[in-house]
Amino acid sequence: MKIRFFLVIAIILFGTYSLSFGEVNKSSSRAIPVAAKPAAKAELYVTSWCPYCTQAMKFLDDNHVPYVAYDIEKDKQAAKRREKLSPRQGVPFAVINGKKIYGFSAEAYSQALGLK
Repeated sequence: MKIRFFLVIAIILFGTYSLSFGEVNKSSSRAIPVAAKPAAKAELYVTSWCPYCTQAMKFLDDNHVPYVAYDIEKDKQAAKRREKLSPRQGVPFAVINGKKIYGFSAEAYSQALGLK
């Protein structure tokens, strides 16, 4: 009688485990964690009047890519950082996952983001 009682309690307490060596019961559904794709890192150096800068930001927004946009006319520190990254002039200037992209090209942005 005592053995049955302990057996019932053991089954209730350890129902998700099989009684053989503590293996996970095949009928239980457990999610296996999958390594997430690392988030993209994007920085844009822009001006407020540039239509290509607007297109670049829209592209990143549409593809749900987090980014930081720096207006190099309003933020002198950003202008200095941009100049250190590349002495070449022009906006937009993007650094996406470490790749420098001059101007806006959906194809170049997609490639740098691994979308293609």
